[in-house]
Amino acid sequence: MTSARMLLIALFTAAILEAQAKRVVLVKVDGLPADRIEQLIQQIDPETGRSVLPWMHHIFLERGAWVQNFYVRGISLSAPSWSMLDTGQHLTIRGNAEFDRFMPLVYDYLNFFPFYVGYAKLRRADMPGVEVLDQFGIPLFQDQFPPDARHESMQLFQRGVAWTTLRDSVKSQVTRPARELLNEWQTGLEMAPGIDREEEKELIAALADPMIQYLDYYLGDYDHTAHLTNDDSSQLAVIKHLDARLGQIWNAIQASPLAAQTVLAVVSDHGMNSSRGTYSQGYNLVKLFNSAAGGGHHVVTVRYPLTEYKLSGLDPFVSWVVTPSADASYLHNQNDYPTVLLDPDGNERASAQLRNSDLNAIHILLLQLKRKDMDSAQRSAVKKAVLEIIDCNRARWASTVAELNEELRALLKAIERQKTIIAADPKSWPKPDRNNMRHLVTLDTWQTNERGYKDYARAIQRLLDLKEADLEPGRIHIENLIPKGAMGDPNSLGQLQNYVAGVSGAGLVLTADGSLDFERTFNRVNYFTLLSNVRVRNLVQRNLGVAPIDFVAARVSREALASSLDPGDRPDSDAVFVYGDDRHEALLLSQNREGVLWLRYLPVRDLAQDTGGAIHFSAAPWADGFPLHLFEDPDLAVSGDRASWLNMWHPEREWFEAVHRTQYSNGVIGLHEMFQRWQPEAIPLPFQIADKEDWPVLRRFAERRRRLTESDLLILASDHWNFNVRGFNPGGNHGSFLRISTHSVLMASGGRIPAGLAIGRPYDSLSLIPTLLALLDRSPRDGTYPGPVIQELINH
Repeated sequence: MTSARMLLIALFTAAILEAQAKRVVLVKVDGLPADRIEQLIQQIDPETGRSVLPWMHHIFLERGAWVQNFYVRGISLSAPSWSMLDTGQHLTIRGNAEFDRFMPLVYDYLNFFPFYVGYAKLRRADMPGVEVLDQFGIPLFQDQFPPDARHESMQLFQRGVAWTTLRDSVKSQVTRPARELLNEWQTGLEMAPGIDREEEKELIAALADPMIQYLDYYLGDYDHTAHLTNDDSSQLAVIKHLDARLGQIWNAIQASPLAAQTVLAVVSDHGMNSSRGTYSQGYNLVKLFNSAAGGGHHVVTVRYPLTEYKLSGLDPFVSWVVTPSADASYLHNQNDYPTVLLDPDGNERASAQLRNSDLNAIHILLLQLKRKDMDSAQRSAVKKAVLEIIDCNRARWASTVAELNEELRALLKAIERQKTIIAADPKSWPKPDRNNMRHLVTLDTWQTNERGYKDYARAIQRLLDLKEADLEPGRIHIENLIPKGAMGDPNSLGQLQNYVAGVSGAGLVLTADGSLDFERTFNRVNYFTLLSNVRVRNLVQRNLGVAPIDFVAARVSREALASSLDPGDRPDSDAVFVYGDDRHEALLLSQNREGVLWLRYLPVRDLAQDTGGAIHFSAAPWADGFPLHLFEDPDLAVSGDRASWLNMWHPEREWFEAVHRTQYSNGVIGLHEMFQRWQPEAIPLPFQIADKEDWPVLRRFAERRRRLTESDLLILASDHWNFNVRGFNPGGNHGSFLRISTHSVLMASGGRIPAGLAIGRPYDSLSLIPTLLALLDRSPRDGTYPGPVIQELINH
C-alpha cells in the first residue's frame, strides 16, 4: 500500500472519529403530529420562498434524517408513551393515572403540583412515574450518563427539581408592566412560557460545557393548544415557535465545543386527532356508570368532573374524587364504597376497574342479612349463598392471602433495613441529597404498601373464616369484611358479561329446593353490550354519528381458551378480547417463537365464558365491520387474498409492515402491548437492601402491585369523540389506536447521520433509545433493549 493511500485512509479514519457523536440533545415535544409536520415542512411560504418551517427543513431534511413512519407503541397516551421513549422498555405504566385494586391508592402521573411541594418538603425526589420505574429497576435513558454529564428539563419522567429554573422563570413573568400583569390575571397567569424560555436559556448555556453529554428539552405547548382549538393559525403559531427554538438550539450546537460530535433529535410521544371543521365531541362515562343501566356505581376519578362547579375542583392536590350515583341501589348514600375506578385521561380512551362482581354479591347479601324482617327460609338461603360464593373463591383467595403474608414479611424486613440505612448517619438527613431523599421515599412507599395490603389480606381472611353462625344481624360488620375503596380481584370475562349490580326487582328468590336463585335474585349488567349500544340523542355534528364508543377490549385468560382453540393456535400468554358488537368480535392471540413475537387476529362471534371458566365462541369469516376494520381498509399492505393473509399467524414485523398505514395504524401490536405482562424473572429489581433469599418473594410482590393497576375494560372512543371528565377538549384529542393519534415525529441530525435521508420503513417507540446509543457508539448488550436499532441511521 502506498504511503499516499495510507495517509488518505488515516485522514478518512480521523474524520470519522472526529464526527463520532459524543453528545445527544433530545427535544421532546408533547403531541406533535407527524402528518401535520410533513405537510408544513414541504409547504413554501410565498413571502420568503422557503419552507413554512425553515429550521426543521434545514436541520433535518437538508442536513439530517427523518423517520417518516414513527409510531407510538401501545396507546397514544402521554405517560405510557413517554415511559417507553424514556426507557426503551415495554410498558410498565399503562395510563395517565392508575389505581390499586386492593387499597385506595392512586398513581397520578401527570400532576406536577404534589411532586414540587413534596420535593420542597423533602418527601419526594422524583416524579411519580420515575418512582414506579425505579421500583422495577428500569433506568431512564439519562441514567446512562453520569449526573454531572447530563442536563435535564422539567417533564413527566423527571428526576429532581431545578429550583433555579422555577425561580428565574417566575421572576421573568412577574417583573413585567403592571397593566400587562393585570390583563393576564383576568384569564390566569401562564407560567409555562416563562419556564420554557428559562429552560431554553439554560440548555444553550449547558451546550458550552463539553463535559455534558446528554441534554433534553421538553415542550408541552402544542399538545395544550391543540386540545383547546382546531384552528389552523393557532396550531401553526405554536409549531412555528417550535421551529424557531430548534433554530436557536441548532446555532448554539454549532457554536459549541462538540459541534461536530453532537446529535440533535426531535421526538414526540403521540400525534393529535385534530381536524379543521370538526370539533371533538364529549361523552360522559362517569354518568353512564352512575346510571341505573350502567350499574348505579359510585365512580372514582383523579379530577373533579365537569359537572362539579366548585372551588374544590381547582385543588391540584386531589387525586381521589368520588362522584356518587343517585341511582345506586344497595350502596345508596354510601359514597365511601366506590365500585368503579375510572381513568378517562388521554381522552380518546378510558380504562375502568370495577369492583369484583362476587364481592358485590357478598356485600348485597350481607346487607340483606342485617335486615330483621326476613323469614327463616330466606335467611337460611342467603347465609348459605354467602358461604357458597366464598367457597367458589376460596382456593384463589386463600392463595392470595398466603402469598401476600409471605411478601409482607419480606417487605417488613426490607423496611427495617431501610430504617437502618436512614439512621446510620443522622447528621446528613436534615438536608438530604437526592439519593437520601429516595431512601425516604422508598421507606414511605413500602410502609404505605405494608399497611394497605395487610388490611386487605386481613379482610379477605375474615371472609374465609366466616361461619354460618357469624351471619346474624348483630354480628355482621361489613367494613371488616369488605374494605372501603378496595376493588378485590380483577373481574373475569364471564363476570363482566354477567356483572352483579344489585338486587333485581323480584327481590330474594328461592329455588324449589330452598336455595337462593342467583339468576333471578341479582340484577346483572353485560358491560360489553352496554358500552357498544351507547347512543347519543343530540346529534350536533352529523359526520360524527351517534355512537361515541368504538370498541371495548379486555384480557382473556390463556387457560380459559385452552379447550376452544386448536393446539397450534393456543397462545402462550393471556389473549385480548376485542368487542365491537355482538356480531363483530375478535381475539388477539400471541406466541413467542424463539424470541420473536407472533400474533394472530381471529374474528369470532358469540364469545362467552361459562360458570366453569371456559371460553366458548364461534369462528367468523373475515368481513367488513370487525374492530380495527382491517379487512376493508384500502391501506392494508398484503399480497394475495387479504382474508387468507389475515387468517394466519405473522411475526410482529410483518404485521407492522402490513398495517401501519391503515386507519388504526399498528393497533394490533398496540393492543398486545397494552395487555402484555412482564414475566417476573425479566424484571431486574433493586433489592440490595433485602436478604437475598427474599428477592424472589419481593419480585413477586412488585409484579403483583403492577397487576393490581390493570384495567378490567379498555374503552376506545369513536373518531373525534372523547371522554375527558374535566372538560371535553374541542380542538382535538389522542389516546386511541387511530393513525392520526399514533403517528409521531422522529428526526435527527448531526454526528455521522447522513444528510437528506428519508426513512420509510416503520419503527416505534422501542427503537429510540437503542438507536441513540448506537449513534453514540454505545450499543447496549444484546437483550438489554427489546426494540430494533434504526439501521438506516447507522449503516450508511
